Amino acid sequence: MIKKYIYGVLGLIALAQMLSSCEAFLDKPPLDRIGNDSYWKTASDLENYTLQYYPVFSFFRIDGYQGIMGVDALRGSDTQIASGVNTTMNGSRNPVTSGGNWGWDQIRSVNFFLDNYRKCQDPVSAYGHFLGEAHFFKAWFYFEKLKSYGDVPWFAHALEMQSDELYQERNSRVVVVDSILWNIDQAIRFLNPLQSVIGGKNRLSKEAALLFKTRVALYEGSWQKYHRNTDFGTAGVDPNKYFRICVNAAEELMAPANGYRTGLYSTSNPEDDWCKMFSLIDQTNNPEVFLWMRFNVGMGLTNRYQMYISERTTGQSITFEQIQHYLDRDGNPYDYYAVGQTVKGNQFITQIAEECDPRLSQLIWIPGMLMWDNFLGYNVFDKPYIDQSGLSLNSTGFQLRKGSDPKVNETNSMETSQIVFRYAEVLLNYAEAKCELEETVDYNKSINLLRQRSGMPDFKIQTDPTRLRYADYGYQISDELYEIRRERTVELACESFRYDDIMRWAAHQLIQGKRPKGYPLDLTEWQGTTINYSVDTNGFLDPFSTQLPNGYEFKPNRDNLECIPLNEITLNPKLKQNPGWSQ
Repeated sequence: MIKKYIYGVLGLIALAQMLSSCEAFLDKPPLDRIGNDSYWKTASDLENYTLQYYPVFSFFRIDGYQGIMGVDALRGSDTQIASGVNTTMNGSRNPVTSGGNWGWDQIRSVNFFLDNYRKCQDPVSAYGHFLGEAHFFKAWFYFEKLKSYGDVPWFAHALEMQSDELYQERNSRVVVVDSILWNIDQAIRFLNPLQSVIGGKNRLSKEAALLFKTRVALYEGSWQKYHRNTDFGTAGVDPNKYFRICVNAAEELMAPANGYRTGLYSTSNPEDDWCKMFSLIDQTNNPEVFLWMRFNVGMGLTNRYQMYISERTTGQSITFEQIQHYLDRDGNPYDYYAVGQTVKGNQFITQIAEECDPRLSQLIWIPGMLMWDNFLGYNVFDKPYIDQSGLSLNSTGFQLRKGSDPKVNETNSMETSQIVFRYAEVLLNYAEAKCELEETVDYNKSINLLRQRSGMPDFKIQTDPTRLRYADYGYQISDELYEIRRERTVELACESFRYDDIMRWAAHQLIQGKRPKGYPLDLTEWQGTTINYSVDTNGFLDPFSTQLPNGYEFKPNRDNLECIPLNEITLNPKLKQNPGWSQ
């Protein structure tokens, strides 16, 4: 029975990926086109309807090569880059006439469910979980809208072409966020806990909904705090309201007495566990994971992650800004710039791997590491692919390794799982929100658990004289909050969080007027080879020196939100354009 439900979800995801666009699949939900008299009768009807939404969790829709590990590079960040300059970070996007993320078919579809589920003839106990899924997905779809556009229309019901509500004004983001959180509360109410979910961790659960609640509340609390008194903030909103919601949801999950299935992945190998967790084919027995996506060759549902994390790179690279967040193995700040003045190239990468947080050498390839010993043959990492091009290029010298499995066989090489929700995020969200509330953070039940898994000393509040080189947010925060943000950057590296973090923190100074840098180049390692990148005055690779002579030109009065398509404003003049996009 469990296998039936798991592979039902998988089959829908596989179907979505076989279409020319997963979004095309999602924008044409077939089940809201049939007559109400012939549907909604049984719990199975409701279940089959909500299954159509699970493909939204596939990050391979965004990056078809590295999945979740490549999203930060594609969306834009200071810590990971693609081979070309990101237009959002560089403020070079143009107003859009149509399209973008403004489509409402997904929200209409889930509203159609919520308008009709009461027609089910089975008891609530039989269909409650599927109702919880619908509320979760409505919250998910609206959260994506909120992050893109801020204020958006809130639609409580499925609208038709003639509905007056289609021409309403945008609702305040506070109304939208509070409505998202209400829907998450309904999801928490109706979803089963992991211990009783049919489909296990391939299906939404109460634990997943609580995690998502911490994410939404932390996002909005920080957005309102750091965008206060700007065109992007909301007058009169107390950020602490949302920080408190985040803490309460996290503490509910963290309390052993509540019986939730939580934990951290560990085989007692701090030099490998963090990396290995993302290489697993099956996350069923991983206590850290609340939701994951399964791949299966037999069903035609595959990915090429292992290829693009080893013999290729997809042209994406980790930046020196990410690397500088890692403390030394004693838990103290490490002066990477000072080391790079005398130690170059492979020797630099090797030395920092030996002297710093073990998660550093699990994030990037280190010379001498085994890359593959399997059906492809045998290969040891020699040096970064900075002399390559296209999908094999690495432009910084810091080459992504996280999630690699050198011993994987040919079939399993296409079945690397994708983690959607993991408990580590809850611990980090809790610590950040608690600190924002200026309350005492219990590090022994949060960040110290992550430190222990990685063989690092306990968290401590400290100053770092090199901090402004890699964590210049453009405003002052406490040393404690600096260190919490550091831990977040390290633990969640390349997991699609960085773009959202930059936006919610109003941290454009991390990128504005700056260029991403790489490792200190040692040209003696590349004799007879052409390297197409220059170095800065300190000898560090400077891959965008030509494209960005003045650094990124992010527009803080515009680029925090997307442009509402101009055609939509023409159709509905009550819609007001986001700041900066009307000029």
